[in-house]
Amino acid sequence: MVFEFIGRKMTIKSVRGKKRPTASRTQTSRKGTQLETVKIGDDILGPLGTIQIRQPTGTYGLTPASRIGMTAVTSHRQHLFGVGLDWGCGTGCMALTAAKIPTVRKMIGLDIEPANIEAATGNAISNGLFDRATFFHADSYIPFAKSERSELADYTGRIDFIVANPPATNEGDGFGWRREVLRGGAAYLKPRGRVLLNISIQYAASRIEGLCDDVPGYEYHGLVASTDWVPFDMSRADLGKQVVEYADEEGRGGADYYFCDPTSAEEKTINARQALKIYRATGLSPLSKWQNYLFIRL
Repeated sequence: MVFEFIGRKMTIKSVRGKKRPTASRTQTSRKGTQLETVKIGDDILGPLGTIQIRQPTGTYGLTPASRIGMTAVTSHRQHLFGVGLDWGCGTGCMALTAAKIPTVRKMIGLDIEPANIEAATGNAISNGLFDRATFFHADSYIPFAKSERSELADYTGRIDFIVANPPATNEGDGFGWRREVLRGGAAYLKPRGRVLLNISIQYAASRIEGLCDDVPGYEYHGLVASTDWVPFDMSRADLGKQVVEYADEEGRGGADYYFCDPTSAEEKTINARQALKIYRATGLSPLSKWQNYLFIRL
């Protein structure tokens, strides 16, 4: 698998068919949640070094999308400084990557899962970043704790950048959470504040660039980081469900999604309905690219 920074390439040590490096044992948090440890090396973090991410077993774990988000933060590090937010931080991988940048003073991660917040806080401590990264249990941009709501409100109009790896929504075109990142983030960002937003290629250019029409007040500044074509693994329940929902959206008259045909020796594009048909006939997942894009607040 190849992760591509715009202007150069960087090869991931793990390749298809081999497991990514993980700890040889699981650990248990103080609340009894099983934690698995994954080491992220300089093949992704470059000059930022390494971090270790402990993640709750059976909840949100590191995925190719997580890794391309970390790659984007690393490659864009010369433009990141001050205070940043990580929307939907999971166990903290993007927030902690950003916190390792010397010009970044503070990161605030937001996530709706308490187990993720506990693990992210532990990851900040174990990586020596607790003084630069804090994590709030929140529903989107609204922390549940009154004190944390007040603290986040103090950053209204003072945030320098946002990073986010949102999930697909279960209704419409699947793009709802990405619109929410931009819409809710507008109140916090400074003028010219940056948003590094994970969006895989299957959503197609019309949707990606159209985010600035859906959520006015931003400029679209293109691709930051990308993988090569890789399987959009439909054996994963969440990804298989997404392709079915994409096909339904196309059937309702929505714009086509954009995949690459896994049965073709050449780069042949197919939509979600075609991808679903091929998978059901052959068991081959369509190909996609995990990517990250830049939007700048006006």
